[in-house]
Amino acid sequence: MNTLHIKKLIAQNKTLNKSKTPAELLVRALALLYTKAEKVSDAFFSAHGITDAQYNVLALLAEEDDGINQLNISLRMLVSQGNITRILDKLVKAGLIKRVEDKNDRRHKRIFITPKGRKLHEQIKPEYDKFIRALPKKLSESVQKNTAYALIEWAH
Repeated sequence: MNTLHIKKLIAQNKTLNKSKTPAELLVRALALLYTKAEKVSDAFFSAHGITDAQYNVLALLAEEDDGINQLNISLRMLVSQGNITRILDKLVKAGLIKRVEDKNDRRHKRIFITPKGRKLHEQIKPEYDKFIRALPKKLSESVQKNTAYALIEWAH
């Protein structure tokens, strides 16, 4: 890690250079990284006609042969029930997923990926995996791993 180069980047950035403590710098750097990753991610998924949240639902459902209920999708994606409803409605309208009455409880619906949704997921996944590996390419694998571990520890 080139500390002088990083300090120069901090000094040049109007958000980062206002940080008064390491904690404030960390939070601002995370926000900056999130914003940058979101822009790149939005462009990637837009080229496929879906959003990142819609892709994440397809990826989740692609692993679930028995479908999954809406609450569990919401919990696993860390998205509110209201937001997941809107995401699912758009995917149903596009024919990428379907809602099926739960055999054990007719009050609930199970969500399944359709063949069209599975095909789209399978088309995007290899390119997406390559895209994800390229995002942190400036960092060595050990730095990527250590950073991920530190963030996971912080989150729990």
